[in-house]
Amino acid sequence: MKITLISTGSKNDKGPQIMANFLEAKDHSVQVLFSNFLDEKDLLKKTKKSGLVVISANKETCSKASKLFTLLKPLDIPLAYAGVYPHDSPDECIKETDLVVVKNPKETLLELANRLENFQKINDIPNLWFKATEEELIKN
Repeated sequence: MKITLISTGSKNDKGPQIMANFLEAKDHSVQVLFSNFLDEKDLLKKTKKSGLVVISANKETCSKASKLFTLLKPLDIPLAYAGVYPHDSPDECIKETDLVVVKNPKETLLELANRLENFQKINDIPNLWFKATEEELIKN
């Protein structure tokens, strides 16, 4: 599966590259993008063929993540929120998107990617919150 990891931080943020290396070792194709260095047009172009987009943020960059979710939502691609801010404030983050990784991002994102790629249910993935419907929130 093609996965796009978008960091709202600087290029010094090592988390996305560590995650990319892990997912690539598990046979996924991964690109890492730093939102500070791309305009909206380029970001849309680079993400539109992804099977999963993951945006990472901390408290200082969560407003930028919110703008990215708004920008990317029309692409109709699964969008996940990961990083320090979703770990600390999942109730706030689930308002922005349908998928929030609350703990163990490597294992959680690997399981999510594998299941999405194989068209399997995601309702029991540990450490993943998701909106099953507008009214139903599943917190694993």
